[in-house]
Amino acid sequence: MKNEVGKGYRFGYLNDQRNFVPLGSTEVGTISVVKTQNVYYGQSYGDNMVSYGEEGKSDILVGCWHVRLPESPATFDEAKAAADASGGFPAWIDGAYQARVGAYATKAEAQERADALGGTVVGTSSYGVSVVKTGTAQVLFQFDSETNDKWNSLTVMPIATGNKKPITWFKGNKYYGVFHYRRVAGGNLTVSNLVELDDYANCVCSREMSNSWPLEALKAQAVCARTYYETNLGKHKDFDICATVCCQAYYGMATTNARTEQAAAETAGLRVWYDGKPAKTYYSASNGGGSEDIRNVWGGPSIPYLCGVVDPYEATIADKIDYWGNVKTYTATQLNELVQPQIQKKGYNCAAIVDMEITELSPTGNVKTITFTDANGKTWPFTQSGATEFRGVLGLRSIRYSLTKTGETMGGLYYIDEDGTLASMSGVYAVDGKGRSKKLSGNPYVITASGPQFLPAPSGGAVTGEKVYTFTSYGWGHSLGMSQQGARAMALLGKDFREILTFYFPGIEIY
Repeated sequence: MKNEVGKGYRFGYLNDQRNFVPLGSTEVGTISVVKTQNVYYGQSYGDNMVSYGEEGKSDILVGCWHVRLPESPATFDEAKAAADASGGFPAWIDGAYQARVGAYATKAEAQERADALGGTVVGTSSYGVSVVKTGTAQVLFQFDSETNDKWNSLTVMPIATGNKKPITWFKGNKYYGVFHYRRVAGGNLTVSNLVELDDYANCVCSREMSNSWPLEALKAQAVCARTYYETNLGKHKDFDICATVCCQAYYGMATTNARTEQAAAETAGLRVWYDGKPAKTYYSASNGGGSEDIRNVWGGPSIPYLCGVVDPYEATIADKIDYWGNVKTYTATQLNELVQPQIQKKGYNCAAIVDMEITELSPTGNVKTITFTDANGKTWPFTQSGATEFRGVLGLRSIRYSLTKTGETMGGLYYIDEDGTLASMSGVYAVDGKGRSKKLSGNPYVITASGPQFLPAPSGGAVTGEKVYTFTSYGWGHSLGMSQQGARAMALLGKDFREILTFYFPGIEIY
């Protein structure tokens, strides 16, 4: 961590109202927070960054044994003064200040120093953390509390100057707010950024959309981001919301600019509401021409404002959407290799997949039901969340796609008996072992001595090779709620953020 706007950091913890309770402060350049085990500086951490780790990558070791000095300081300043006199550091241990010295790899090393200082050898619990000067073994502050609840954990706040907001560099990006360090269950560090909601909305809309997009689109995104946070609290156990697309993409201030700041500021505090409650403001990159009813994507109960709408706006900027009309192609063999194991995982006795059809579209034009046919003639339809699942299995970017098939045997005649033939399968039925009749379609399969197989025409047919399935998809994502590309298109047409949000979430209010 590197403080951009001040000289140092305040150390503290949060109470259950999330108020920062200061324990002390120090002036220093770049700091690292490490768990209180023997850790070495120099471990590589991606993007050419270096951190502390348990493996020895250098001779810079932050040991887990310390010497507690005999003084009993009542304040941080007293603890720091006593520690400074012996080259040590202040500590907050189970609700009381201490002055400590050293960070030794073994208890024996610490004991030798303790004998010289008249102190006591101490360690920490599995919840302890140390603040060190980055690149050194110098401990600046230590925090340990065996209660280790969500709020009674180390929090580090940059010391800001003037009216500037606290800003910290963390792993290559700048962040507003403070950082909270907790060793959940005594394990590795869980690091959380605690930030004002409007600053969070600024950062999210800069990452979820391009910061060069129209202001009204960014404002719609900021309102969605703020509301999404409200309705997803508790999704994760140890923090409010994560920083990935599992929740919302959040990389601090990495891509914020004056436009995203303006979008957040001009919508400050605004949320999307339905029937007096914050709405579930789902959004995706693109719906390809129509958003979808939540029942057709994830199943479950109907949500009135997530009903799906036909979207005429995205098409107006189709030439600006790189993935518009994305094509994915599979041979019949490849299709079976992807699909059959997935069906069998569900506990079904599914033979090799020999065909696939889109058998139902939703009212807004998205794929609602798909049906696979196996080598035994058994059909396997999947609707709603099942169809969405296979969209992912097939690597398709959205639920709005078309399917064409080529390369099958075309023309010619089909066997029906020893010497009987048919020119087509139109109007042909087969009777199963239970006497039930079923209309045939596509390529017929018969049982031979070698098992189920396709019989090509005996004469006049053109065998063009293995069947090939070509999927053309429009859009990207689950297609629920707001389309980000659609919001962009609407803003380019002069629509404001309220018009955008009420179009994609019918019946909502914004306040």
